[in-house]
Amino acid sequence: MLKPSQEQIQTAAKLISEYLDPTPLKLNKEIGDRIGANTHIKCEYSSPVNSFKLRGSLNLVFHLTRSNTISKIITASTGNHGAAMAYACREFGVPITVGVPLGADKKKVELIESFGGRLEFIGQDLDESKAELLSRPMETGEIFIEDGSRPEIVAGTATIGLEILEELDSLDMVIVPVGNGALIGGIGTVLKNYDTNIKVIGVQSEKAPCMTHSFNAGHPVNTESCDTFAGGIAVRVAIPEAVNLMLEVVDEMWLISENEMKRAMTLYYEISNQLLEGAGAAALAAVLKFSKKVKNKTICLIASGSNVDEKLKQEVLP
Repeated sequence: MLKPSQEQIQTAAKLISEYLDPTPLKLNKEIGDRIGANTHIKCEYSSPVNSFKLRGSLNLVFHLTRSNTISKIITASTGNHGAAMAYACREFGVPITVGVPLGADKKKVELIESFGGRLEFIGQDLDESKAELLSRPMETGEIFIEDGSRPEIVAGTATIGLEILEELDSLDMVIVPVGNGALIGGIGTVLKNYDTNIKVIGVQSEKAPCMTHSFNAGHPVNTESCDTFAGGIAVRVAIPEAVNLMLEVVDEMWLISENEMKRAMTLYYEISNQLLEGAGAAALAAVLKFSKKVKNKTICLIASGSNVDEKLKQEVLP
């Protein structure tokens, strides 16, 4: 079961507060005026790894090391999860190997290395990397971690919801980019526990819609490809437990195009002088596209990360 308890979330919040400050929550009048909504941005890119992933990784690796049976962690990542796990493993003194797809975002790969992670380039996408690593025998003390498949990770992402509620007196809707579902599952758990009337909206690329199809079908639906430039939401194999949690705490899933994400990246940069990665700009792209659905509401957009390689940066910067 992925859904964390209130106690697990509060324990995670206490632990994470020892390593990270709360990320900024900013009212953005310019975006709000464009879409006719009272718009707040949760700046999850304001972390040592430039993404929200460090919350879940710190909580997970801390709990794993308490068992004293783990000698090495192995994981697969398109970049942000791997960087966060490498950072957390460095903090707690655990070696880690990260399998990354061929052609993975260069900046994210460099970030993994900078935190001491050992890289292995395998597979054409995240799910191929994962399958290859899982096909190998594990040595004693080694453990494979699938991003988003552990309640400790979801308890970590849930702390974002706690921070939002601490700062906002009222909230109608939160819009969240969706990859494997851990981010929206954690945030949704906290918000729905607080007020079931708060709408929790997930966003995916039209090129990587497996969790949207799964949500709409009510069960896991895999896709043959996830051909999006936004590595943070490039998933084609649904985690069943994550789908179940989304069915419990998510209200709607919205799809956006690749160009809509790129335009949102450009707009956010023009407004804030901060360049978001594709997944980080997905929530903004969604409310620009579906502005009628958010009109006159108080909303919060999750800006999940800002790791952008040089080639993409040159493409989207004005």
